[in-house]
Amino acid sequence: MIYAVLVLTALAAGLLQGIAGFGSGPVQMMTYTLYWPLPTAAAISVCVSVPLNLSMVVTYRREIRWRKVLLPIAPYMLVCSLAISFAHFIDQALMKRIFGGFLIALSVYYLFFNRRERKPLTPMQTAVYVVISALCDAFFGIGGPLMVLYFLNKTNSMREYLGSAAAFFLINGVYNTFLRLINGIIAPQHLPAIGAGLLAILAGVSLARVIAGRVNEKTLKKFVYVMIGVTGLINLFG
Repeated sequence: MIYAVLVLTALAAGLLQGIAGFGSGPVQMMTYTLYWPLPTAAAISVCVSVPLNLSMVVTYRREIRWRKVLLPIAPYMLVCSLAISFAHFIDQALMKRIFGGFLIALSVYYLFFNRRERKPLTPMQTAVYVVISALCDAFFGIGGPLMVLYFLNKTNSMREYLGSAAAFFLINGVYNTFLRLINGIIAPQHLPAIGAGLLAILAGVSLARVIAGRVNEKTLKKFVYVMIGVTGLINLFG
């Protein structure tokens, strides 16, 4: 049963990522936390998402602005390293409720406030975006929303944004997976689940390329965001 849910979730995550360009992390975390502790669920989600970012890096490799990618990497990695190292020492029931609140906030943000506007960021805003994103990535496997805004602000075209953001998340995804391995958050018994998720998420991306023109992207996004909010309520009060 667990593998059926895992495969269907990863397939849906790849489908949404392939159609909408983002969202695989929240979709995976909707169900992974039902079967694994939050740190392990986040680790599997990030690991399974690495091929997605790799494929986007290959696709947009000529548009990547490496200076803009590498600038926030050191502080992002530092915060992730500290947070991942302490993840096992935090009360899991409390973290589950915090995660539920985070999913609700994420749902509200995407439904009502995500306009993808390019507004100049102050150095303080940039620091806050990087730190909060790194913490969310380390604890919940979802570091995207604020870093999406960061890269939209720092790039000059959609292809440049897609390539640069994918390169950033690929580097950090590989690094965070390594950190979780040495901290024992990912263990050999998780490899079959990761392998199944990798295959399913790549299948979802391939399926997205076939049906992208036949799906109402706006409706699909809204449905996913509502489900993220419902999952948040379940984690918060369950």
